[in-house]
Amino acid sequence: MIEAKSDPTRWWNGLRFRLVFMMSLALLPIGLIAVMQTRAVSEKVRRNTELALLAEIEQVAYRERLNIQRAFGVADSVAALVGTFQEDPDTCSARLMSIMEQSDRFSFLGIIPSSGVMTCSTAGATEQLTSRPRFQQLVGSKERLVRVVPDAPISGGPVINVSIPLFDADKVVGRVSVSIPHSPPVPMSDRSKNDAFKSNALVEVLTFNDTGEILSSLGERDQLTALLPQGLTPANLTEHRARAFSTLDRKGNDRIYTVVPVEADQLYILGIWDAQTGVEEQSGDRLPPILFPALMWLTSLAVVLFAIHRLVSRHVRSLRRQMVRFARDRKVSEKASGSRDMPAELHEIQTSFNNMAYSIIRDEATLEDAVHEKNVLIREIHHRVKNNLQLISSILNMQIRDAQSDETRSVLRRVQDRVLSLATIHRDLYQANSAGRVNVGNLLKEIVQKSVEIGAETATAVRVETDIDDVHLYPDQAVPMSLLAAEAATNAMKYVDAREGTDPWIRVTFKACEDKTCVFRFENSARVNETAGSTGMGARLINAFAIQLGATIEVESSDEAYTLTVTFTAADFSDEG
Repeated sequence: MIEAKSDPTRWWNGLRFRLVFMMSLALLPIGLIAVMQTRAVSEKVRRNTELALLAEIEQVAYRERLNIQRAFGVADSVAALVGTFQEDPDTCSARLMSIMEQSDRFSFLGIIPSSGVMTCSTAGATEQLTSRPRFQQLVGSKERLVRVVPDAPISGGPVINVSIPLFDADKVVGRVSVSIPHSPPVPMSDRSKNDAFKSNALVEVLTFNDTGEILSSLGERDQLTALLPQGLTPANLTEHRARAFSTLDRKGNDRIYTVVPVEADQLYILGIWDAQTGVEEQSGDRLPPILFPALMWLTSLAVVLFAIHRLVSRHVRSLRRQMVRFARDRKVSEKASGSRDMPAELHEIQTSFNNMAYSIIRDEATLEDAVHEKNVLIREIHHRVKNNLQLISSILNMQIRDAQSDETRSVLRRVQDRVLSLATIHRDLYQANSAGRVNVGNLLKEIVQKSVEIGAETATAVRVETDIDDVHLYPDQAVPMSLLAAEAATNAMKYVDAREGTDPWIRVTFKACEDKTCVFRFENSARVNETAGSTGMGARLINAFAIQLGATIEVESSDEAYTLTVTFTAADFSDEG
């Protein structure tokens, strides 16, 4: 089973990515601490924003409390003087009117008797109050009361009504009532001109009573519900202390709510603020705190990448270019760029590579010289052997001419054919430039041609057909193959014949398959009793040569043709030394 290997050229296998990844892991604890600190800073900024906005609502509530205290002061003054002018309603009303005209803060002053018939007031007429809501509860109370009246009939609008009891001995005989006009702290149309609120984050300011009833607001009443906090109503916000909190409104917007009691259990002011604007105003022009850990991480990575490039990457790339150039052109740069400031470890690698490259170049030069010298010697040997064999062939030719009997000449001629075959092989080895291999196809063509020329007197009448491929073999197989073909051709020319009316023929085929299997087939027309008088020497030689080839032989003989098929596998070069 072959295991899948990671491709080293993928970007995530690069040095930069790995160092960035490891640096990110190293910075992770510091980053988490920075994020936690940033979160704490953000929470602190938000809390400071809430307190700052609460302080603005406190200032508004303080002004309202001051007006209420002044109203109580006026009520106490009227209660102290009530006995001197109460008997005369006109004088009493005029006196109250003169008090109210001294300040524009009040819209009504009056003395309410227990009977409910008010004759002394700034209303200018007698008022019957017994039918008014909460009248009996009001005149029977011994407490100093502050209540908000959304629609006061005498003042003609919403007022804050302040009243104190009048006593005769320990009995309550009436109340002194002072009304203060009540309106939103900042009119919506004048918000840009009014400096009551310093923050631009204000969305809405409204007042409500202890039952949660909204008394006044800056905007339209039908839009107030969407601005209220999710899951809360004004009645849930009635507490004796001021507070600020952040939550979402009923539309899902982030809001800051500030609640301040103007008068406990009576009147409250609720400020609604846009949280994002408020926080931005509180933090000023500072960048968001979350940018700090991000900038720290990016800065660290930039330093790491610069250090990698300066100390490692550019030197590694330079070394890689040198290796590629050496592998392609076998050239070594004398001085690599940036080698002066190269770290010691990489400089050692650079030096080792240069030494290795020079050593390889020297070894290759030595090896090339040795191979060249060996080739020269081998070619010289083949050349000398070829010359010697040709000399032997010449001597045999002289012996053939001097021979007296035909049998002697025939034997010598066959020996000469074999010698010439060997000379032809050595000639091709001498001339070959293909790593010592011989084109056996060319040899076979030449051997067949010469065998036909010198084989017999009838050779000119023999029809020769060849289908021979170019097959390159090493000498260990080329020599026996050529000799085998020469013996087959000699035997064929010796016994070739045909029936009357036809010409004798020889057909030679030599093919190489893709699996290195080679097939040699030699066919010739034959006459009946073609082996009569044969010594069998050719057949024995063919078998001997086939053994050297490691081949198998198949012989098919009929009255019309003789076929020899030799099959063997082309061998690879093997060093027997």
